[in-house]
Amino acid sequence: MSKKTGIWIDHAKAVIVSLEQDKEQVSTIESKAGRRVRLSGGSRTKTPYGPQDIAPESRRYRKYQQSLKNYYGKICRKVGNSEALYVFGPGNAKTEFRKYVEGLKQTTPPIVKFETADKMTEGQLVARVRDYFRQKTKSTVKS
Repeated sequence: MSKKTGIWIDHAKAVIVSLEQDKEQVSTIESKAGRRVRLSGGSRTKTPYGPQDIAPESRRYRKYQQSLKNYYGKICRKVGNSEALYVFGPGNAKTEFRKYVEGLKQTTPPIVKFETADKMTEGQLVARVRDYFRQKTKSTVKS
């Protein structure tokens, strides 16, 4: 009973396609990491040209990075019982996800393939994951 998983990932959402025998299951995880992170604090005085308390940019960036870590953690928990991972998508999110997985102390499924891909429909995602793992099994049978 081998479960193989493909993940299309960007900073907004991850679409997870799990293949087990001849069944596929598609699920989506939304990221709560927005580009514009609102922080509490920051105020103005009533006097003109008075001192201002502004939330520093580094604090905003740390909050954004923490929300991305939480997002990658949700994905890892969802695919934790897979045999192999196929990760693809546009942008830097896939690279950040790979670094996050490599930095984990617990065992996670190995990433067998990592590549760039554009946005796709759900049917195209399922077909791509199915084709990749079908080709992989054919190549291991021939060897």
